[in-house]
Amino acid sequence: MSNEIKHARFPKDAQARREERSRVLTMKYGKHQMMLIRKRMKIENWIDGEVTKLFNGNENNGVEIDVDVLLDLDTVPAKRKFVFDHLQRSHCPASMDKITMFLDEMIDQLNTL
Repeated sequence: MSNEIKHARFPKDAQARREERSRVLTMKYGKHQMMLIRKRMKIENWIDGEVTKLFNGNENNGVEIDVDVLLDLDTVPAKRKFVFDHLQRSHCPASMDKITMFLDEMIDQLNTL
């Protein structure tokens, strides 16, 4: 039996937690896989931010857009309808022009994955 003592690590601040998580993710995945993960996270965060803007800054808008479901849909019209229906169900206050611009940009973003 070893006398080695294992210690739990508790980062002190948010920056330290991010660095620790980044280090762990880097160890777990290769560079290419990490690039894809970061790209996807960037798009997911972009979608969340844009939806918040459509709801006049209200982060508690009840809209959860599942990127996996979006990517599994075969056609651009199906993807647009999926997101548009989510926005309508949550009574999105944005104008149709703003929603259309968001949907166009979202499709462009998804096409980069």
